[in-house]
Amino acid sequence: MDTTVIDEAIDKYVHERMEKGKKSAAERFLSYAYLKYAGDEAGEFLRKVKGLTRYYVDFLTLMENPFKGPELAWFASMVVMGIVSCVMLNEEETRLAGIFILSGTVVHAWSLLRMVAKKWREIGVMIAIYREIIEIIEIIERETSSLPSSAR
Repeated sequence: MDTTVIDEAIDKYVHERMEKGKKSAAERFLSYAYLKYAGDEAGEFLRKVKGLTRYYVDFLTLMENPFKGPELAWFASMVVMGIVSCVMLNEEETRLAGIFILSGTVVHAWSLLRMVAKKWREIGVMIAIYREIIEIIEIIERETSSLPSSAR
């Protein structure tokens, strides 16, 4: 079973979930799984989707901290530039340059805050959607395990 098919199913669920809601997305996801794979293959497919989705949740949970990427370097450079501009403000001949540097630092700090907030929001939404996929698969697994073996 190819992981591109699994990624495609997850992507379809995410796009459907964002456009039409949870119920519609779950129905389309399950219909895709059962149309693409029949019988025991559908169960295997759902287990692999669940495993890959758990990996995505773990990965996104690690990446949720915005100061683990380039944002940390950006923040550190803004702090250094802010300190340098404050020193420049204290001297008469570099005061104008200090004003420009400090104002640029403030603008970039605001931009960083907006970017970090957007990143947290998007990652939080994706983690929630991936957890929904895991819940759907676990519900299906519970329902199929409670059926008699002749009905499966």
